[in-house]
Amino acid sequence: MKKYINTVRKRLSFSFASLILLGISSFSAYSQQMSKMSMDTPVIKQMGVKDMQNDEMLPMPFFTHMGMPLNVGSYNLRAAFLPTQNDGKTNAEYDIQFMTGLSKVVGLHIGAKGTFDNPTLEVMTQFLVWKSKNGMNGFSPLIEFEFPLGKDPKRRVYTLVGFSTTFSNSHVAFNQVLHYSPLEDLAEGSMSVVVKVSNRIFLVSEILGVTEKGVNPIFNLLGGIKIKVYKNLLVGLGYQHPITTNRDFSSQYIVQPDLFWKR
Repeated sequence: MKKYINTVRKRLSFSFASLILLGISSFSAYSQQMSKMSMDTPVIKQMGVKDMQNDEMLPMPFFTHMGMPLNVGSYNLRAAFLPTQNDGKTNAEYDIQFMTGLSKVVGLHIGAKGTFDNPTLEVMTQFLVWKSKNGMNGFSPLIEFEFPLGKDPKRRVYTLVGFSTTFSNSHVAFNQVLHYSPLEDLAEGSMSVVVKVSNRIFLVSEILGVTEKGVNPIFNLLGGIKIKVYKNLLVGLGYQHPITTNRDFSSQYIVQPDLFWKR
């Protein structure tokens, strides 16, 4: 068992090192904003935790899971169209994500991604174990099930376990997620930083990575912008490019409507 844990730890070390580099800048910005937030404590108490989270929460990243569940009665739907280039050919891929809160401490995430002839269904449950008083920072263990729906006869259901975190204020949001699949001996994770430029414009940066036994890791860097076109509707435009020699694609463009609403 000890040998198995050491093997997993060795494969994840490169992932953590790369993800930490992206997070340093976001934590720096976050710490500067925290010093200002202490002055707003009376306002936070008057608004209430639930109202502040809904009103001041920044847009979701493109692909990184949020660090904690949404409130009950809140919903988010992101549907990305992904023109993907590989070996001189362009394929149409997609990534659809739906989130909601099932209770004060349990959240549901349902996703579908891949190509139309080889899709994968994802069902993930988050369990909130820590949340800050202002409702904008949290830590959540998670469990995810992946159901390959293609025609591959070897397809099977994969179970992943992991955790997600979020640290944010009204100007900067940092989210991180890491899962591990024991059956595949595979770890995947991502980090995102969302920065508010104005009331309608938000910059998004993400780094996404996968490590698997016997295979060189894959890391992709994503940059994009989200524009609020209506009260609860944003449109995201982005570009993703590999930063490792091992890669799933040469480049990928992202067009993503992002809808948030409350019951």
